[in-house]
Amino acid sequence: MDDSIIINNDDDNDTTDRSDEIVTDMISLIHSTTHSSYVTCSQLSSKLISYLSQIRFNDNQWNDLEKAVERFDQSDDHPDLRRFRQLIETISTCSNDCEERNYTLGRDANALFESICQLQELLQSHVNLNCTLLSKVIQQKDIRLLLADLMNLTGMNVGHQIHGILCNIVHLLCQIDQMFSISNVIDHPIVSNCIRIIQTSENTKSTVISALRLLTDLLLTNEPFPVHSYGQLSNCVFLKSIFDLIENNGEDDELVLTLIKFILSLNLRFDYPHENPIMLTLVAVNEQISCRELIERLILLFNRSVDPIECKTMNSVIKFFKDLFGDGGTTSDALLFDSDRRLIVEIISRELADRSITDERTTEYLFLLELIFRSRSITSETCTRIDDLQTSFRAHLYAENCLKENRLIINEILRQHNWLTTNDMPFYL
Repeated sequence: MDDSIIINNDDDNDTTDRSDEIVTDMISLIHSTTHSSYVTCSQLSSKLISYLSQIRFNDNQWNDLEKAVERFDQSDDHPDLRRFRQLIETISTCSNDCEERNYTLGRDANALFESICQLQELLQSHVNLNCTLLSKVIQQKDIRLLLADLMNLTGMNVGHQIHGILCNIVHLLCQIDQMFSISNVIDHPIVSNCIRIIQTSENTKSTVISALRLLTDLLLTNEPFPVHSYGQLSNCVFLKSIFDLIENNGEDDELVLTLIKFILSLNLRFDYPHENPIMLTLVAVNEQISCRELIERLILLFNRSVDPIECKTMNSVIKFFKDLFGDGGTTSDALLFDSDRRLIVEIISRELADRSITDERTTEYLFLLELIFRSRSITSETCTRIDDLQTSFRAHLYAENCLKENRLIINEILRQHNWLTTNDMPFYL
């Protein structure tokens, strides 16, 4: 066989392999950005290749193209900005027409539904890409007036499905521009409307989840609510409806986790366990609702060291358990089994053993442990981790770099519960 034919075949194979690699990379890049189907990404790649093949480029022109993309993304006349404005203007018109018809949508139903679906899709794509392009237009006064009209629709007779989409739209707006939640949403009637949506049994799961996510967004701003809204959020009837939803939907992980996120974010608002409406309601409804689903889910999160709301200032799951034990044992006695308490202590023991002496997060675990022991619900006969706890205590007390607060908490535990002390433990150091 001619050597030149072999060389040509090798070159052809290399070219084919390189082409396959480039196309695969293009399709993967488009898919990772747009989350479209691979068929759609493949078709788009084909069109791009076809277009680029008709243009002759030199190296400098490729650099100019990258700069042109940047200019397009930063343009005040960006197509997404125009589309955003058009959609909220249409929704605002529908809202005002609906109000004039005594809160009945009428002939605008199709226009409204199509507009809010398109707006939701647009906002979701920007959130998925962590794009802040829309934040500068959301801050404009005329746009915020239009968005107020959009939020007003959550209190009108436009249908449960539309209510859910509207709540999700506002949730997405808050993710794009966090100041929007503080300046425009937290004191708007949409808060009361979300509470009503959650308590309305006819609403679908997706509608309830959207309302819960929006309320959670607002709670995590740590900004004060209007007195009326705050009273509704802490009302025992509303809280009971939340606990009912958790217990009656144990098979639905998405709904239950969203409900728990809401409860944890709301619980961060209360400083004193004796006055915490969540704890008071849990005790009050204990004979009607077991709340086992809630407790077991929280213990599971605690065991996995997972804070579902990723609070920056404190662990919201530990905060919940601290409040549970912080009223002298009234709430924990009503809600927890002995096995629950032992498991919580075992988890704390493991965390203390696994974490560094200088880890500031150990303080939260030690504080919770002190509350559990103070409630007298764990004794020398029921504690299954005495040796492990003594080892951890000893390590902290002997360490020169032990955190001062940790040393004080450990000493207080040992002073109150001398069955945890050992002869070689540097007590009261």
